Amino acid sequence: MELYRAASNLGFALAILGNPAPRTKIERIVAVESPVFYQVSLEGLRSHNDEVRGPGHYDRVMTFLGVLRDMGIYSMVMLTLTRDNIDQVLPLAEELRNRADLFTFNRLSMVGEGAKLRLPSKERYAAFLEEYMEASKSNPAIALKDNLINIVLQREGADLFGGCAGYGCGAAFNFISLLPDGEAHACRKFPSLIGNVLEEGIAGVYDSEAAKRYRSGCAACSRCVVRPVCGGCLAVSHSFGLDIFEERDPFCFMP
Repeated sequence: MELYRAASNLGFALAILGNPAPRTKIERIVAVESPVFYQVSLEGLRSHNDEVRGPGHYDRVMTFLGVLRDMGIYSMVMLTLTRDNIDQVLPLAEELRNRADLFTFNRLSMVGEGAKLRLPSKERYAAFLEEYMEASKSNPAIALKDNLINIVLQREGADLFGGCAGYGCGAAFNFISLLPDGEAHACRKFPSLIGNVLEEGIAGVYDSEAAKRYRSGCAACSRCVVRPVCGGCLAVSHSFGLDIFEERDPFCFMP
């Protein structure tokens, strides 16, 4: 609460990525400033989710979404997509219809604990994006995030969307990840050090050569027609041991 109150006093727009919390705690947060949104995570349907997140987590999230709706707080649910839960994404989206304001997913970054898990094949993922886009036409909770969805839209002759962060990959562009010791990383999903704000300040870190390199993204994508709203996912490329500044996202299916 001390950090939240300080950020509010400085005029920041605030949002929370966290876990279900008691209504009394949310009321204390709202008394300071209502968050722009509150995001929670689910890893699939009840059985799979609770195997990953712990017994009872699924039901706690569903109950908490009702609390957020009652309090007029915009709710978001994020899923980390893996080989094991890809077939649960759309059934979960149906469960979240009329419960969450927004539901979307990120592909797994196989770093840290994520290194124990695996992603689906490129072919399965491309087919899934087609299914996901079709489902989004009738389920208002389904939102678009993964940059590669723009390949599907481009093929359909439809308008492209802003990708992961509004301009494709937002690494070191419209977000950075700040750790308690001052380390700043281009992206929160993989080691991507661009400086230390305690030593250089945020502006110095943002303007560093390391940050500029991450903003440039992958050279292999430079001439792609969807590059301004794509650039793949550097975290996923890192997971596969690729040179993220030269080699494109291994799941890219653009010809």
